[in-house]
Amino acid sequence: MFLHFFRTHGRSVVHTPRMSAGFALLFALLLSTLPLNARLVLRHGDQVLSPADTVRITVVEQRTEYPSDDPANPAPFTVVDFKYPDLASYTVGTDESLNAPLDFSALVENVSDFSLQWCGLTHECNFLSARGDHETRNARLTTEKPRLPLELEGHFEANRYGHAVARLTLTPTAAATTAAAEASVPVVYTIRFTYSAPSALRRIATPLPADAVLYDLAGRRVVRPRPGHIYLRAGRKFVAE
Repeated sequence: MFLHFFRTHGRSVVHTPRMSAGFALLFALLLSTLPLNARLVLRHGDQVLSPADTVRITVVEQRTEYPSDDPANPAPFTVVDFKYPDLASYTVGTDESLNAPLDFSALVENVSDFSLQWCGLTHECNFLSARGDHETRNARLTTEKPRLPLELEGHFEANRYGHAVARLTLTPTAAATTAAAEASVPVVYTIRFTYSAPSALRRIATPLPADAVLYDLAGRRVVRPRPGHIYLRAGRKFVAE
């Protein structure tokens, strides 16, 4: 039996073929648990989206007319809200099932002159208000939680129409194996939110619910909102007209 000696911290260690076999077995077990098949993707529902195509999300303007509770000014007022159809169904995951946890980073960059609001992965909301603003968040996918919500919105103001464009870069944490390293190449998606002119949008007029109270951003109750100002109702932001 051949013996191989090497030094570790000044001590001689005997390395035998039996030890080599043990290391090989341990490495094989570790290799079998690595997410070698994990390539990060953006999904819409169960559909895997291609990075080669722009993800297009239409922003729907909803105008709701409310009666005034101000006797001195009884005319109704209009509040503008923005809806993002199916936005909750956009998730970050992998194209194959995971067999081990996968750490990754997600970089969102604002590449337009409209604001973005990002709440995804960490459930902490942040505005990327200007072109060039960006933020990187780190997260982990597991077999129990193989997908995480993207929660990214184009943020618009009333009567300012156009496109909010985001660049999403998904990068798995680099792994020690060659196959996993090849799978860690960043994947880049372009997401385009479109807020079209009102002529193409549906108007919805509904009466004010009895418990729907408007507040300003300081938390004060508002009887008569001022046009162009932002208010809160039921946890949502509105722009009064």
